[in-house]
Amino acid sequence: MSERNSERTLPPKRTGLPVLGSAVSFGRDPYAFYDDVASHGDVVRFSMGTHDMVGVLDPDAIEEVLVEKFDSFRKPERAGGVDVLSDGLLLADGERWQTQRTRLQPLFYRERIENYAETMATYAAAMAEERAATPEAVDLTEATSTYTLRVLGKTLLGVDTDEHRRAVRAGAEAIRERSSQNPVSVDLPDWLPTPGNRRYRRGVEQLETVVDDLVAETEPDGDGEDILSTLVTASERSDEGPTESELRSQLITFLFAGHETSATALTWALYELGRKPAVADRLYAEVDDIVDGATATLADLPDLTYTKQVLRETLRRYPPAAAIFREADEDVVVGEYRVPADTFVVLPQFYVHTDDRWWTDPDRFDPSRWDGIEEPPGDRPEYSYFPFGGGPRHCIGMRFARMELTLALATIAGHCRVTHDRDDVTVDVGSTVHPGEPIRATFSGRE
Repeated sequence: MSERNSERTLPPKRTGLPVLGSAVSFGRDPYAFYDDVASHGDVVRFSMGTHDMVGVLDPDAIEEVLVEKFDSFRKPERAGGVDVLSDGLLLADGERWQTQRTRLQPLFYRERIENYAETMATYAAAMAEERAATPEAVDLTEATSTYTLRVLGKTLLGVDTDEHRRAVRAGAEAIRERSSQNPVSVDLPDWLPTPGNRRYRRGVEQLETVVDDLVAETEPDGDGEDILSTLVTASERSDEGPTESELRSQLITFLFAGHETSATALTWALYELGRKPAVADRLYAEVDDIVDGATATLADLPDLTYTKQVLRETLRRYPPAAAIFREADEDVVVGEYRVPADTFVVLPQFYVHTDDRWWTDPDRFDPSRWDGIEEPPGDRPEYSYFPFGGGPRHCIGMRFARMELTLALATIAGHCRVTHDRDDVTVDVGSTVHPGEPIRATFSGRE
């Protein structure tokens, strides 16, 4: 860092408790905690257990971290204490990450993703019909995760995941719980037989068994038609291919993140349809006008404008990934302040997306705020809304997720009306923005 930059002051600091730092305050109410952080400024220091952290709340400063000064930051090692993801695309860094991204990027090109549209919509129609045939209320998270896991298996992995669903869900829940833990808990050694450590290990072992079985059943084919065959082929036919540990971590990463985040977003969207009759009626009217048949199609996507507004608002109010974490490789200026090397930097989407400087009545779910607006959101700063991250490390599955969610929501809306009696579901902010308790809803046929 230049001598001029080295003279920059450190960010203002929010003081916390001895040893625990701000961990207790965050655990009690993450939104209130960041309200307090914001009272100190847009780039603020605080601690979480043994971790020195800087929260970045200003969209322009967020853009600095993700885009303009990308090379000055790295992914934290074993973020959230989830060791099984450490060698995968989500947490890998440097040249290893670049190699992984380059190897997998062709599988997410637009022309490849568009080939999955029919599968996405067909599975959504099957889900809707199955749920509508059940008079009892069903758990929305269970329904949506079953759907997104089926889509992931068929399209990106080339396998039928139904027989592995329970094991994958157990592993996903274990990873979500561990990555959502208070940093003070994560600092505890993995070998301690705490209830959390035991649950994590049981769930991960089930997921690792699934991955080992899938790899054993996959023959190198050289075509690279899906993630599984691409990785197995690269591993067995090239000295520069993924190691066994990387192969396993990569597949666990996609099995977890590839269905968990989309399922969470779809859960929140259906929840809001069930509590906002006016929103639901406008969505149903659009689908009835645009969709001609049992499923929404690729050709329908440009005209499903309100459906996309509902999903944009869902991703604003409930971004599936609650925050992005980086670690400073060197002393770096963010905003007007110096962030020392090795400091954890957190970019809390869940809070920035509900900052009343950028969003009027931010806690209200209102798709009409997106009328006539594409992303970036109108005259707001670009990084006031970043549900898929940004810069070189933006979510590789962004195009896949947007298409999947749009086709699924439109297709489900064409078949069913979703109702429930919950108007006060709490928001659980951890690694994801997840419903704080089960949402049971009824799917009733619209015909």
